[in-house]
Amino acid sequence: MANAQLNTPILTGGILNTNFFNGRVLAAEDLTALQTANAQQRRQLARAIGDGVAWGLDVKLNPGNDPAQPVVHVSSGLALNRRGDAVAMSADVNLALVKTLDAQAASNGLFAACNPPQTMVPTNLDCYILTASPASGLQGSAPMTDIVGSGFASSCASANVVEGVQFNLVPLGIANTSSTSGLGKQALQLYSTLESEFVTLAGLTDPTAIANLQAQIAPNLSLFQNVVAHLCFGTDTLATFAANPLALTDGKSTFVKYGLLDDLRDQGYLTDCAVPLALIYWTVAGVQFVDTWAVRRSVTRIGTTYFWPLLMNDRRIRESAAMFLQFEDQLQSILASVTDLTTVTADSYFAYLPPAGMVPVTADGIPAVSGSPSSPGLDMGGFFAAHASKDIATTYGDLLRELFSSGLDYEPIQLAQAGEIQLYLLWENLQNINAGGSAQLALIFASPAMRYRGVPHFAPQGEVDGPGWARWGLSRFAPHVI
Repeated sequence: MANAQLNTPILTGGILNTNFFNGRVLAAEDLTALQTANAQQRRQLARAIGDGVAWGLDVKLNPGNDPAQPVVHVSSGLALNRRGDAVAMSADVNLALVKTLDAQAASNGLFAACNPPQTMVPTNLDCYILTASPASGLQGSAPMTDIVGSGFASSCASANVVEGVQFNLVPLGIANTSSTSGLGKQALQLYSTLESEFVTLAGLTDPTAIANLQAQIAPNLSLFQNVVAHLCFGTDTLATFAANPLALTDGKSTFVKYGLLDDLRDQGYLTDCAVPLALIYWTVAGVQFVDTWAVRRSVTRIGTTYFWPLLMNDRRIRESAAMFLQFEDQLQSILASVTDLTTVTADSYFAYLPPAGMVPVTADGIPAVSGSPSSPGLDMGGFFAAHASKDIATTYGDLLRELFSSGLDYEPIQLAQAGEIQLYLLWENLQNINAGGSAQLALIFASPAMRYRGVPHFAPQGEVDGPGWARWGLSRFAPHVI
């Protein structure tokens, strides 16, 4: 390789822009080259911005689906893939999920050649990633003259190339990629149990028997969803970072790549053309959940360093935000589907919690709340059980954004190894409820590793403990009050 010289243009591999000048004879190829150059320049800008979902493209399971032919609703939106191509959809669509093992060739985006993904035959888990890729098609017609003809239009050709979207289902392949990890083994064990239960469920016709079995399945199904989500986050791999933070592979940090999505990219099943939108679990009894934030990410800048990816790059912050949103979405599904919420415990329904989160709880049995004792929600003591902090502190609404923003820099809470999880009630929320407001009682939880953010409120002298007040002599800030 020859040495490059200072003050000398390096043009190798540069974008070819059509050079216009008076007297030049233009052909269709010249104008196409101009369009191609514009597309390449836009792609460069998009790659500098990052890849992921900018807005919309939410995936929801349509109610009343035929288990054999489920349909999901995908909203309009915009995303950028890793090549820098826009994946845009201007209107909502109902997408039929056709379960097939046939190879599906990815369509090319406008002026962007996308190689088709490799095919993977599902062997164990019926888990799929729904992806969106750029596509294009021809529409309309325009008159065309023959170059050796009389100058009159004698035929037609397509008038427009229209940019669009193509969806695909990529088998997750947990058995092939992570069966040796602790989380991978847990996922396989849960699936084995769920598979037999869903076979039984699919054969039931009695509504009472169906409801009873669904209630029995619910904890394992929720745990399975949570475990698979954290396999996608790479949580089990990243838990080893602190033990060997300087580990290198091929001159780069060992932690540049992690999680099932990176595994699928390395194996060619998930291409740079595709944007992951949702994780879908499909059984003989139908689609059991559509989890968007397990695989969906907001637009994420490409890593700036290969040596400190977990400390300095944008990716981990985006994943931490996705962990919070994934948990909250899954929690909403539990609240909507479980009849007796007192049976819902963190250990039974989750393997991991985000570093910080917020859950609705019932006010029954909480002395600090007098205005709404029957408000619906999780049982505060029962949900966290032995993980609950000894003191349920109060904090201010003004501290919430700082608490949750700080939480993005912490690792998720592994319940099997977690000590006491700090719990907070929100002072303004308490006062609203005690004044007769209709607000739901909210409980905030935070990782034990995070800084304590409780704010003491001492009862006026001569009064008994009021709602949300700290007791004199028992404040963790002042254990001995003079």
